[in-house]
Amino acid sequence: MEKDKKHLIFDLDDTLWDFQQNSLDTLLELFDTYNLGVKGVSATAFINAFKEVNNNLWDQFDHGQVTRADIRRERFPRVFKKLNIELNGIAMHMQDSFMSTCSAKPKLVAGVFDVLEKFKSKYQFHILSNGFDEIQFIKIKAGGLAPYFGKVITSGRAGFRKPEPEIFDFALNEIEAPKEECIMIGDNPLSDIEGAHSYGMDQIYYNVHKKKCAVEPTHTINQMDELLDIL
Repeated sequence: MEKDKKHLIFDLDDTLWDFQQNSLDTLLELFDTYNLGVKGVSATAFINAFKEVNNNLWDQFDHGQVTRADIRRERFPRVFKKLNIELNGIAMHMQDSFMSTCSAKPKLVAGVFDVLEKFKSKYQFHILSNGFDEIQFIKIKAGGLAPYFGKVITSGRAGFRKPEPEIFDFALNEIEAPKEECIMIGDNPLSDIEGAHSYGMDQIYYNVHKKKCAVEPTHTINQMDELLDIL
């Protein structure tokens, strides 16, 4: 890594905090709590429907087509519609349960602590997230990440979302550093990598989802511990 880099800016969900595993654990709990099996729905069908709906909504959010409020309001009703079940107004209760339960889960992406421990004296760490404001801080605390990170910037507080350039302006103003001293690390090819690339900031694409990126990232990794060699 170039010697002038001083700040590592991480995405949170699925880059540091393991959304895939934490959400899976939560969905299995909700499946039992709300007795979805008696509706003729399997746990696998419920999880797959959630993943499809959730991924589509967040993709729409990244493209500016829906808001965070839309995601909260629409997520579980769309899941139930896809499963062709009616739970008489339970959707929003399940949404609230999902948010509070999932955000308190502690699992991190494998290798994260190794990276943070090795480089905590070399770089300053920050988080730049499109996630729900209050929920992201719960995740950071639950995962034991808080002691490592300086600035935590969310799209809600910035008033812009990745990949918009304004959120990168906001972040660098908070960090008090030029873009040349920073590198964006994230799993989302649009919001993290294309956003930082268009802004003129170097990027490390954590390609855990095996998605194509419209630009050539500065670096690409498939496991978080590959950062140990890059940085």
